[in-house]
Amino acid sequence: MNCYIDAGNSRIKAHLARRSQKAVEPVVVDWPAANESDPVGALATRLEPLLVDEKGRSPKQVVLASVVEPRRRDWLETAIAEICPQAECRWLEVPGKCCHVRVAYESPAGLGIDRFCAMIEARARHADRPLAVINAGTAITLDVLAADGQHLGGLILPGWRAQLEALRSAAPALGPAVESLERTDAPAEPREANAPVPEATRRLGLATDTLTAIELGRHWLIAAGVNQMLSVWQERFADDGALLAVIAGGDAERLVDLIDPAFERCLETDLVLSGVVRLARARR
Repeated sequence: MNCYIDAGNSRIKAHLARRSQKAVEPVVVDWPAANESDPVGALATRLEPLLVDEKGRSPKQVVLASVVEPRRRDWLETAIAEICPQAECRWLEVPGKCCHVRVAYESPAGLGIDRFCAMIEARARHADRPLAVINAGTAITLDVLAADGQHLGGLILPGWRAQLEALRSAAPALGPAVESLERTDAPAEPREANAPVPEATRRLGLATDTLTAIELGRHWLIAAGVNQMLSVWQERFADDGALLAVIAGGDAERLVDLIDPAFERCLETDLVLSGVVRLARARR
C-alpha cells in the first residue's frame, strides 16, 4: 500500500492506494497557518486519517511531489514519520524524459515537479496532439507540448490570490479593498449597486469603484496573458492540428470562463496528483 502526495503551495492533495488501483480519489489537507505554534503536530493530526486506514494499516512508501520551500517539506516529512515511522518517504524529481514527454529545460531539475506531472498526465489523456497544459493554482503555469511529446517551454503567472497578496504588499492603501476580496475571493459587485454605470463602461469591463477595479484588473491580466499565449501557439501548430488547452487546478473553472471560445479547451481534475502516481509507477 502506497500513499501519493501532491504538496502544493495552497494545499496538500493525497491518495492512498494499492498498486492495482487506477482511480485517484484525493483527500485535501490544508497547510498549517503561518502562526501555528506546532505546525508538525497540526499537520500530523490532519494526515493521520489518510495514512492509517480503518484496519490500522499504513503505507510502506509515501511518494511526494512538491515545489514548496524546505521548511514545509520538513514539516511534512516529520509529520509522516510520526504517524507511520516504518514508511519510506520518496521525493520525486523531474527526469529529462519520461512517459513520452521530453523536457525543454537544459537542467530538468529546474522545472517544477508539479508542472512535469501535469504534462505527463495531460499527454496520457490526450495523446498525439499539441497541448497547452495550464494549471491554475497559487501560480498559473502554462506549458506547451508538441504532438510528439516534446516540451517547448512554459510561462508562470501570478494567480488570483497571489495578485491580491502582491497588491497588499506593494500598495498598502488598497488594503481594505484587498481584504474584502480575500474574504470572499469571488467577483465583486459595485459598492453602490443603485448608482448609474455608463453602458460603455459596462461593455468594456471597467469599474466605477476600487473593489471592482481590482477584481476586474486581475481577471483582465490573466485573460490577456493566457489568451495571447494560446493565440501564438495555435498559429505555431497550424499544420499539426488544433492546440488543446488542458486546464486543471483549484481555479480551473474560474479560468476556463476567461478563455476565448475560439480555442479548444477541456477541464481536467487532479491532473498533478494523477501525474504523481503515473511518474512513480513509470519504468524508465
